[in-house]
Amino acid sequence: MKDKRPFIILGIAAVVLLLLFVFLKGGGSRFDWSEHYEADSKDPYGTFVIHEILQDYSPSKSFTDISESVKANLPLGRGYNGNYVFIGESMFLDSSDVTTLLNFVNEGNSAFISSKTIPFDLMFELYYEECNYEPWDDYAVHTDTTAIFNFSHTNLNKEEGYQYKYLDINKLKPYGWNYIDSAYFCDEHYSMIRLGTFGDNKANFVKKKYGDNGGVFYLHTTPINFTNLQMLDKVGLEYANRVFSHLEDGNIYWDEYSRVGEGFGRAYNRRGRNGGSRSIASEESLKYILAQPSLAWAWYLAISLGLLYLFFRAKRKQRIIPVLEKNENTSFEFISTIGRLYFLQNDHKKLCLQKMKLFLSYIRDRYNLNTTNIDASFKKKLIAKSEVPDATIEKIFEFHNNVKTSNFVSEQTLVDFHQQMDEFYKNCK
Repeated sequence: MKDKRPFIILGIAAVVLLLLFVFLKGGGSRFDWSEHYEADSKDPYGTFVIHEILQDYSPSKSFTDISESVKANLPLGRGYNGNYVFIGESMFLDSSDVTTLLNFVNEGNSAFISSKTIPFDLMFELYYEECNYEPWDDYAVHTDTTAIFNFSHTNLNKEEGYQYKYLDINKLKPYGWNYIDSAYFCDEHYSMIRLGTFGDNKANFVKKKYGDNGGVFYLHTTPINFTNLQMLDKVGLEYANRVFSHLEDGNIYWDEYSRVGEGFGRAYNRRGRNGGSRSIASEESLKYILAQPSLAWAWYLAISLGLLYLFFRAKRKQRIIPVLEKNENTSFEFISTIGRLYFLQNDHKKLCLQKMKLFLSYIRDRYNLNTTNIDASFKKKLIAKSEVPDATIEKIFEFHNNVKTSNFVSEQTLVDFHQQMDEFYKNCK
């Protein structure tokens, strides 16, 4: 009787390859276009840019990433100069996290929460049902391809507003823009205060005072406004700057830990409004995964690959050789991102200075030269090692000195500076 194992292996491999093809096909984009809001991601709907910008919001203050629960990382009793910041589809806070956040704001601090749904336990403390006897029923949704945002305060208001479009793999598509229904604004003492709206006066940015020490909650219903895709545009950068101008000049605590998907967050909040159990059952997570087509495919694919691995691993005798991943120059990617921001803002001077930083970094790595002191001795060594004419090198540093001392740098100066550097890179040894 013939051995059927080769045919079984080929059959399993064919099924796995088919699953990979179905799961991974999607237009050939090298970016993940899902709204994951990860701070270390440069995908269109990550939050890398706003995360970097907020680190310099108060240079004299600290910036802390909350990588565990809120109750374990958010400080209490340290003065009224702190800002809690959350940006994501939804957030999960247990009862002790909610208590910690409320105590933090009650001490005079601020909390900025930009999400598409808000924890019921938190709104139970912030919203008064006395408003028209209307119970809290989460954010409402308006579906459209575009939305024009603006501010209620005249000093921040912009005549033409701030237009945002929703793109999926660079294609314009309808999107659910969340807002707070007008029924929840009924009392001048207890209601939330409108700070920003979109469309037909739909509130997406509100302020709610909490406690007797000046503490404030800022609720923002459209976190997509702060993603990388929007922040690389001048309109998005200006809008974000005006939103975060409401924060105090103090320490910032960025919550990366509490972020969950919108579907899970809404389901969890719905159970709280209906009086159900607030604990997360083990089967609940699996139900949510299987209810999402992409997550379900990933789940089944992981199981198939695991079984295939066990099948082959049972016969393997040779020691597995570890794969060394290629080092990535993340500093170069960061400088490129910031450089594009300066270019979009027509800030030619800062862009020239960024290019000079990259040039000096290249010299240190390639020729092992100390770039602390740019003197005649340094230039002589650079000419000898790079074999580039001294005239080219002198022009580069002459351009740099002129840019540093100038209040205005024209676009032509930026082009000439770039051409001198390009000539060095092409001719250096």
